[in-house]
Amino acid sequence: MNISDWNNDEILRLVMAKGHITQKLLLNLIRKQTGEDIPQSTFSCKVKRNGLKFSELQQICTLLGYEIILKRKL
Repeated sequence: MNISDWNNDEILRLVMAKGHITQKLLLNLIRKQTGEDIPQSTFSCKVKRNGLKFSELQQICTLLGYEIILKRKL
């Protein structure tokens, strides 16, 4: 699936829907793994304004069992 032109919100909605997980459960997983306590409203705003860092997206994908693959266009 090509998601090159998707924003944070679209990517996370897809990953969370396929993983049957809510934003609240995702934040609990992040808290357990890193000890970082991120308020849901802060996280939600960050996602909506496309403000997630790539490292944060990598962490979320890893937690939910996804990998990010970079592939050259043909």
